Formats: sequence, C-alpha cells, structure tokens
Amino acid sequence: MTTPMKQGRNALWLLALAATGAGMYFWGRHTGADAPAEASTAATVAPSQAAPPRAGGGNGPNASIPRYSTGTARPLPSLETPLRLVLPELQRRAANEPAAACRLAAEMEYCDGLRQRLAGAENGLDNFERQLERMPKDTPQQREQRKRMADSYQSMTDKLLTQSEHCADVPPMSAEQRAGYWRRAALAGHPAAMRHYASGNAFRQQQLLDALPALATYRGEAESIARTAAMRGDRRMLASLAYAYSPRRDSMRRNFLGQTVKSDPVESLSLFLQLRDSLPPAQPDAVADAAAPAGTRPGLGRSAVGQRESIEAQIRALTRDMSPEQASQARERAGERAQSWNRPNAQQTPAPGAESSTSDGMPPFLLQGAVQDIQRQECDSV
Repeated sequence: MTTPMKQGRNALWLLALAATGAGMYFWGRHTGADAPAEASTAATVAPSQAAPPRAGGGNGPNASIPRYSTGTARPLPSLETPLRLVLPELQRRAANEPAAACRLAAEMEYCDGLRQRLAGAENGLDNFERQLERMPKDTPQQREQRKRMADSYQSMTDKLLTQSEHCADVPPMSAEQRAGYWRRAALAGHPAAMRHYASGNAFRQQQLLDALPALATYRGEAESIARTAAMRGDRRMLASLAYAYSPRRDSMRRNFLGQTVKSDPVESLSLFLQLRDSLPPAQPDAVADAAAPAGTRPGLGRSAVGQRESIEAQIRALTRDMSPEQASQARERAGERAQSWNRPNAQQTPAPGAESSTSDGMPPFLLQGAVQDIQRQECDSV
C-alpha cells in the first residue's frame, strides 16, 4: 500500500473514530429532559397546529400554515464557515426563524450523511486494497491501470476528508430532534422545508425506530402540509400527491407520504390533470431532443418530455379504470383548484447547487412522485 493511501486510511479511521466518540459523548450527556429547547418545542407544538384536518377530496389547503416571506428574513451564515462556528447561532435563531430551523436540520442531515460515508469508506478500504493486490502488474499497461485505480480512490478519499472538515467537532443530533426542526420550519410555511418534511425525506430508513414519536406526528399532518405546498405552486408536491392518491400505488414503491393518505382515484386524476395543465407548452427543442437517437440527447429536453409523457400515461390509466361520472368529477376539481392555484414562476433562477429545472421550467420530480432532498443552500433561497 502506498504512503498516500496509508495516510488516507489513517485519516479515515481517525475521523470515523472521532465521529463515533462525539456521538457517544453526546448521547451520554443529553437525554430527553435536557434536549435543546428548539427541538423540544418543535416536537410539542400546540394540538391546534400539530394535526391539521385531512385535506382530501376537493378541500382547500390548510389555512393554519402561514405564507413565508423573505422580506424581513436575515441572511444565514455562509455555507463555507465550519459548522461548529455557527452552530450556536443557528440553534438560537432556529427558535424563531424558519430559515434557520431549516438550515440547522439540513446541516445535521448533511453531516450525518458524511459520517455514514466515512464509515463506509473505512470499511471498504480493505476490500479495495485486496483488489489492488490481486491485480496483475506485469506489463506497463497493467501497472498504469492499477495506478489509475489507486489515484481515483485516493482522490475520492481526499474529497470526502475535505468535506468532512465542515462537520468536525460537531456532535450528531438525534433523528427525532432533526425531524422536529424540519417540522418547525414546515409549519412556519418555509417552502423547501414543507417539501422536505411532507414528502417524508426528513426521516431516514436506517433511523426510523429512533424517530417513531416524530413519525407518528408526521403521519397525522403530512397530507395537509403537502397539499398546502402543492397549492402554493410546488409542482413536485403536486406530483407526489397525485401518485400518493393513485389506486395504482400498490404496484409502486410508496414513499412516506404515500403511506399517510388513502387511495382516492378521483383526487389522483384531478391532481394529474392540474399538473399537466400547469405546464407551459412543450418547446420544439424539447420534442426534438426526445426524438433524437439515444446518446445524442442533451438531457433537459428529454427529461421535460419524459415527465409530460409520464403524466399523460397516468391520466390515461386512471381514466380507463373509472366511470365517466368520476372522470367528470376529477376534471371539475382540477378546474376549481386551478382558479386559486399559485402558478410557479418558470423564470425563477434556482439556488446554486440546487436541483435544476427542465427546459420548460418544471423542476424535475423523480420516479413515482418521489422528490429529491433539498440542499443546505435552499433554506436561504426561497
């Protein structure tokens, strides 16, 4: 093993050990009784706010969630500043500022992901070294290939170590507390937090049992928050709800939002119709991109046309399986809601590093209505 790789192994091992040690220290000193006030408050919002009424059928969005305004919001600390230096400020501001609560939760989620990647890199290093040792190195080409692989792994390790410096000396936060901050920002109307929380992205599969109380609260309010976000112009939440209500969802991989709502074919069709009708006309370049041979498509146009085709396919399938009366009811609901729907601004420039829009201005949603995690910078750019 080369000296740089030995150094990489040592650094990875020390960082993984430090993260584990910090976590043990944190959990040894913090219990539910002395948890940060911000998270405790977020997890115990008054009953009138904790579980908005079910907004199924043709009902409007939950009126108790205020509209978020950036007019008086203070800028958040720079993303380049080490988290340990701004953590006290974020914790203090998160009590009253939705953007700070969103940013704090996003930072903790980011650091948790880095810790997991560090642990995975340490565990995988032995396998990689054995793979290198088994590779033949009899010819110059074989030695060059072996060197390229080692350099690639070293580059990946160096990048991971550099990213991890942002989270150095910051103890992990419990899954329940982190969900509490997401929830606080969502109930205050922060658009990015509403999407992240309502979609279920605030909960991680490997930490579900650690967040059961917060997950139970989520189950009672996710639908209403998702509908509010959708009616305020979030097409990704509109798509996610349309898939969640679909009777065809049993053949899909249902996300957490899909597990909180009851199947409703009329509502699903109405939302797909609203989603389709909200799209700008297809651009000629996008249609040409979709028809181009594989491997020559620019990508954005193909994505836009692909999403339109996916929506149309869902509309056809739902219409085929329902009566004319149900289809008519779905069209009426879609038309009524379209009158008060806040159509998104297709010209809005996404935050640096945030997910980009398709060529027709529609932010991409993923397979079967899933949505991407928001990035830290999105908390300060709504």
